[in-house]
Amino acid sequence: MTRLAARFAQDRRGAVAVMAAVAGGLLCLVAAASVDLGILVLHTRRVQGAADLAALSAVRILDRGETAAQSVAEQTVQANVSPEAVVAVSTTLGVYTPHAGTPREQRFQPGGPANAARVEAVSPAPMFFVPLLLGRDKVVVTRRAVAARVGGAPPKAMIAIGSRLARVDGGVANQLLSGLTGSKVSLSVMDYRRLIDLDVNLLGFTDALATELGIEVGDYDRLLAIQVDAGRALKVLERLAGGADGGALGRLASAAAGTKVRLGDLIGIDAQAPDGVRQGLDASVAAMDLIMAMLEAGGGQRQVALDLGVPAGLADLRTSLAIGERPHRSPWLTVTANGQPMIRTAQARLYVRARTAQSLSGLARVELPILIDLAPSEARLKSLSCNPARTVEVDVRPGLARAAIGAVDETRLHDFKSPLAPRHATLLSVLGLVSITGKADVEAADVGFRPLRFDAGDIEAQRIKTLTSRSLGHGLVSSLLQRMDVTVDVIGLGLGLGDLTRALGQLLTPLGPVLDGVLNPVLDLLGLKLGEADVAVHGLSCPDQQKSTPRLVG
Repeated sequence: MTRLAARFAQDRRGAVAVMAAVAGGLLCLVAAASVDLGILVLHTRRVQGAADLAALSAVRILDRGETAAQSVAEQTVQANVSPEAVVAVSTTLGVYTPHAGTPREQRFQPGGPANAARVEAVSPAPMFFVPLLLGRDKVVVTRRAVAARVGGAPPKAMIAIGSRLARVDGGVANQLLSGLTGSKVSLSVMDYRRLIDLDVNLLGFTDALATELGIEVGDYDRLLAIQVDAGRALKVLERLAGGADGGALGRLASAAAGTKVRLGDLIGIDAQAPDGVRQGLDASVAAMDLIMAMLEAGGGQRQVALDLGVPAGLADLRTSLAIGERPHRSPWLTVTANGQPMIRTAQARLYVRARTAQSLSGLARVELPILIDLAPSEARLKSLSCNPARTVEVDVRPGLARAAIGAVDETRLHDFKSPLAPRHATLLSVLGLVSITGKADVEAADVGFRPLRFDAGDIEAQRIKTLTSRSLGHGLVSSLLQRMDVTVDVIGLGLGLGDLTRALGQLLTPLGPVLDGVLNPVLDLLGLKLGEADVAVHGLSCPDQQKSTPRLVG
């Protein structure tokens, strides 16, 4: 028996047949699984295709509501899967936000002013051999599709802050631009007039600039993140002007060479705008506004000594200007649908030292130091409407502003991280016998935002509207002179204190309007004013959803 068992163990005859039988069985199982897998893949593709078609069909009738969209989606899916297949379909209308920073699966949000439809189709795939292998007679397939209207995004407005260039003093503008660029700028009043009257289409400018920088046209995320030489950008602007600038842009481009500016510091775009930014930017601004904003953003943190001339009534006038950055890197202009980002003006300080032409009571001329400290004004979109009338409402808050008669450390004007505290200024001193000191403060501060409304005519004309602080009177320097606290110290002279105080008032009061007239053009160029904020709506984009093209987006 043992010998027989040993012979059987050593016998190799028939091994191939056994292996073939086992392999054949495995091949049958693989073939059966392959058939069912192929059926599952085909059914999945069919359900996905049906869901895609259903989403496209549903988004075409957004205006008819979710019930109609559900009915159309059910019919489309049923017709494209199989007449006898059991299919469950659910349709949801909502808002699709094509923002690169948002994960794709989170870009569709149910509800809101719908511009998209999401369809989910659930259908069991018929199986032939899987029930024998796994005991399951079906595999449930679930597929989703999202379709949206291209151009059907919410309406967007283009708003800008800080611009009041109705008039320009050529000499002041040249000094200011020379300080911002670090080079000598010499343009005539006619040159500035041309730049104010020259309209620049922002879409054309940004597309031309993208081509100049080797960036794909339409890649606004990359374009706004890049730093560009201001001179190079102005060269692009010069080409677009086609000679209408009279050569002014070429001269400015040469002066601005080397000044770096990040385009995102000029133009801000909210999270809902990128897919429709072309429509949002398809509006015009004055070339001078764009130039000033560009050079302020690139040439900030500069301190400039201005020669404003010496008007009648004064023997000497010296002025220093410091310009800071816009806080939080906020832009000058934004394309927005929801009030973000907020736009702000730059910080600025103007320090004036004036000396009267006449002496006070025959003693000496009076020295008058004035500090104007301007914090940023703010603006944000409050609401917009395309129907029945095109309107935009902007929330505006003038920045905290202060003017003071007092002495400060002029070397610290450009340090915006710490406040300046004006001290009592010595207005007049004669050999220690007569001394007059004075100090005055005027402050404008609004706690909350107040609305400015722009109708279709305002938008078409790009009309600038100004919001003024409720706490401010008229005439900056005049207001300061009226509020000045004066201290007179007289030793051994037969002059009454009241006489000197009255004489001082008679000497300085006429100079209030004179100094206001000298300082206002400087503030106008910067788009700033004590306790005021200027806002313009340059465009309102109202995409027509009915004319937009539906497309699959997820």
